[in-house]
Amino acid sequence: MTISRWMQLSICALAAVGSAAGTARGDDINDYPTNARVEYVFGCMKANGETRQSIDSCSCSIDVLASLLPFDRYVTAETVLSMSQVRGNLGGQF
Repeated sequence: MTISRWMQLSICALAAVGSAAGTARGDDINDYPTNARVEYVFGCMKANGETRQSIDSCSCSIDVLASLLPFDRYVTAETVLSMSQVRGNLGGQF
């Protein structure tokens, strides 16, 4: 099973931001808004074949991310990841 480029970039970005985040408290695990979880799962599914198995894997992976990374750090990592994919001078700065 290969991990798509999107998943690889997500994991790298989240690991980089998460390394400074420390451990999330139990209260922080469910602080991800539903729409953020849904966007993650849709993007993950699109990158991994849109199968029933990808639904299960992607919904599980966002739960793991939520347990490791507070939502504000996730937003930062997501922003850096999306901006780093922009071509040109602006994308190069990230």
